[in-house]
Amino acid sequence: MKVCTPHCGIAPESGSGGEVYERELLRDLAGHGVDVHILLARGKPHDRVPGWTVHPVWPPKGLRWPVMPFVMPRAIKRVWDAGRFDLLRAHSVRFIGPAALIARRRYRLPVPVVTHHHHLDPSPLNPHLEKRVLVASDAIVTDSEFAKRQLEDELGIRGDHVRVVYCGVGPKYRPEAKSAELLRRWGLEGRRVLLSLGPLIERKNPFFLLEAFRDVHAALGGAVSLVWVGSGPLRGAVLDRARALGIADAVVLTGYLPEADKVPMLNLADVFVFPSLLEGFPLAPQEAMSCGKPVVAFRVASLGEMIEDGATGFLTAKNDRAAFAERTGRLLSDEPMRAAFGRAAAERVDRYFRWDLTVRSVLKIYQEVVDEARRGR
Repeated sequence: MKVCTPHCGIAPESGSGGEVYERELLRDLAGHGVDVHILLARGKPHDRVPGWTVHPVWPPKGLRWPVMPFVMPRAIKRVWDAGRFDLLRAHSVRFIGPAALIARRRYRLPVPVVTHHHHLDPSPLNPHLEKRVLVASDAIVTDSEFAKRQLEDELGIRGDHVRVVYCGVGPKYRPEAKSAELLRRWGLEGRRVLLSLGPLIERKNPFFLLEAFRDVHAALGGAVSLVWVGSGPLRGAVLDRARALGIADAVVLTGYLPEADKVPMLNLADVFVFPSLLEGFPLAPQEAMSCGKPVVAFRVASLGEMIEDGATGFLTAKNDRAAFAERTGRLLSDEPMRAAFGRAAAERVDRYFRWDLTVRSVLKIYQEVVDEARRGR
């Protein structure tokens, strides 16, 4: 099978869960024998992967979604003219979907379009742009039942048009002993550790976490630290809030962490905390669960599909600080419970959320869509 996939980014090193998902999915599709043709803005970094052909697209870097329909259709046609492909893939509804559909219509390309979708961000454009792209796609692949319900309820998309494939994590995410070197580096020796991972942006809710952590810190009499792994525009404001709350000495902001260092960092955690307000099917809590860490999060979006409340972690109502702090403190204070939840979390990932299952499921959908298109010609 030959797949054409116009793309926003597949950098070898990225702090974006979506970009990591895309890069690894395309890598492993190639590993399963798919001939992957990637259209990428000139100068964007990428790995050299057997089975990938990367086609540079002008202008360099920084392509924004309103520009894509004017740039990408001609690039898609050039790939088609050089050797026909079987499937046209849109990894983003808004950024790539319109360009893919315009190219198919304008150049009469006899190929199906499969669009990937993670979640709907609040936007007045959703009923006009997103809906049109999704209705015109031959199939939609999304990563949670929550996202599927969003499409049905908010945009009126037919449920049988949407296929759910959970994101997964690889076997490198596994329980390990805490690194003595990392404990020394971050001043965590002799302390229990709450850890969160992600960019410091509003949607990830870092200010709520600081306030909940203040309650945990007070209840446990100190000897507990909060570590946030990731960088972002709110870093300065987060540090200011930590000082105002009187917990700055117990808060560690690591900044950006290379992907290769994530496993030992996740294994520093006693409990993984994830107060995000909106997600598709986020990688960070899955990665923590795979490392045997219980997770405390909100009962929002897809997190109820990932975390089994009272078994692999705890789910609370959104922004319920008292409940979030109480559940977190309970896990920190009860080592047998923490260990049991951690084992159950790793087992749940093994059962439902492994990466090889993700890749095989996506490939099966692609093959079914291609076969159906061929029968319809």
